[in-house]
Amino acid sequence: MALPTPLYFDWTFWAAVLALVAIVLSQFPPLRIVLRPKRLEVDVHSRIRITHAVGNPNASLLVGIRNTGGRQLRVQSMALDISRDGKEISNLPSNQYFELPSSASTVLFVPFNINPGDAWTHSVTFFNENDRFTEKAFRKNVSALLTDIREKIQARPTGQENTLVEAKYELVAPFYALMDDRFVWLPGDYIAELSVLTQPGTASFKKKYRFTLFESDTEDLRAHKDDYKYGGGITYNVDSHAGSNIPLTLL
Repeated sequence: MALPTPLYFDWTFWAAVLALVAIVLSQFPPLRIVLRPKRLEVDVHSRIRITHAVGNPNASLLVGIRNTGGRQLRVQSMALDISRDGKEISNLPSNQYFELPSSASTVLFVPFNINPGDAWTHSVTFFNENDRFTEKAFRKNVSALLTDIREKIQARPTGQENTLVEAKYELVAPFYALMDDRFVWLPGDYIAELSVLTQPGTASFKKKYRFTLFESDTEDLRAHKDDYKYGGGITYNVDSHAGSNIPLTLL
């Protein structure tokens, strides 16, 4: 009786093995992609928008992020470290962004994943939230201001329905004080360091940019307080409070 042919001599067996290996490998990205270093490429628009909310500094950047590595990355947070004339003045975390270019309102910034080859491009707003004590006092003052304005609106004489009414000075004064205490956008040369923190951390990104504020820029931003007596910038948005677009240069 003839001995059976060993399995490793059976070419139909090896053909089946090779087919199985091909199927398994097809489920994975090519080795050249997997071996790419974990890396983000980050670009920003050539202008930064500078404004404030009752003195609280705000900055906006159009940020484009691309995953040029071989593995999925998680973007944990972004931040802008702002310094003027060599002195650090504020650290502004990313809090909100515009989901679409046509969006009229922002959505909350939360960590997100970005796959190899994918891109994420949005206008991001950087600012610090009020602490609990400041926020509580702010809401109380807003309520008092709004009540006074509503009462005066209801008392307007016939024919003056579209006339702006001014709140009592003592009700506006807390907002003037808050503005003066927190306002940082003085004339000078600024450095904005953009940080993009990722997981894993080896893909994190940092770059510095320069911009300059002139006296006219500061005056425009300080002029926001002229609307506070009407409730503008406090109880409702004012278009002119959107801020100034300032040229930005990569260092």
